[in-house]
Amino acid sequence: MTFYNWAIRPLLFRVDPERIHHLTMLTSARFGRSAGIRSALANLYAPDDPRLRVSLAGLDFSSPIGLGAGFDKNGEAAAVTSRLGFGFVEVGSVSEMPSPGNEARPRLWRLTEDEALRVHYGCPSDGAYVVFARLRAQKFPVPLGINLVETNTGTPTSAEHAAEELGRTIGRFLDVADYIALNLSCPNIPRGAGGLFDEASQLGNLLRVCARHSNLPPVFLKITPPGAPDDPRFIDSVLEAVAPFAFVKGFILNIPNRQPYETLRTPRAALDATRGGITGPSLFEPTKMALRAWYARIDRSQHILIGVGGIRSAEDAYEFMMSGASLVQVYTALIYQGPGLSARLNRGLVRLMERDGLTNIAQAIGAHARP
Repeated sequence: MTFYNWAIRPLLFRVDPERIHHLTMLTSARFGRSAGIRSALANLYAPDDPRLRVSLAGLDFSSPIGLGAGFDKNGEAAAVTSRLGFGFVEVGSVSEMPSPGNEARPRLWRLTEDEALRVHYGCPSDGAYVVFARLRAQKFPVPLGINLVETNTGTPTSAEHAAEELGRTIGRFLDVADYIALNLSCPNIPRGAGGLFDEASQLGNLLRVCARHSNLPPVFLKITPPGAPDDPRFIDSVLEAVAPFAFVKGFILNIPNRQPYETLRTPRAALDATRGGITGPSLFEPTKMALRAWYARIDRSQHILIGVGGIRSAEDAYEFMMSGASLVQVYTALIYQGPGLSARLNRGLVRLMERDGLTNIAQAIGAHARP
């Protein structure tokens, strides 16, 4: 058990989780302004094993372990998180206009029996202009991703309106982002039944709007399949829609827990007192299944997969990569295991590679998904 687990986490978990999140961002922003602290964190946590390095979508990663969107929504902590041993960090989701997100509180719950969270933030954002101004003067030691979403106005919007908004928002970050992630899957924004871009025609229209920018960085689509996570019909419809757009370099599969009562230890009464999307280990198996299905159908010379959902250990990350993910992201495990998480995952990946006789982590990609 780490010092964080037995000494720090019990204190943090006595306080409302959204308040702790807010205080963490404020503290990280203050620490991030100190060159001495930034250097100390990098020296303590940065991956230093060349076997973990991968080059994908024109970007170089010191490790395939990244910090997913949702932790640092507004780029306040990136100076710190980018020096905690992650191979890349993703900020957001960021919307074009400022939004408070969902008004009803609470909006965040810890499901401690499942090492999970339930999130109903509704994508609050300081807005693209503020986040851009916060990030533009900084330099980061690892690739920086910006995750974009349409503004939560509290009322449903149309796919056409959202496409135009996302197209404008991308333009704001062209000089800041090493890659862009388009969040097409946020469950907390009012939009009626299904996702705005589930239909191939609407997805194609979004990408045509984005293509108005001639200097796009790599773009990844964060997608929630509307039905079964491994439905080949949906996969093929997405691949057909993105085929004309070379700037789309891959997909982040966001697989929801649609059966919380059957898959969680948290009592039903406690679950009924919460709402929103569920994060954590219950997502691991369905996400692994989805990764294998997508890996079997994508053109691997054009697209990669980023696996996110339920990773708690190096074994989990390795299994996602063996199932087809080229990169993986963590978030919830950072809350439960603390800032040493990425370093432990990196060391664990090296041990697993040595066990299997691999000389580079890229050799693990898709090993369990290949025919």
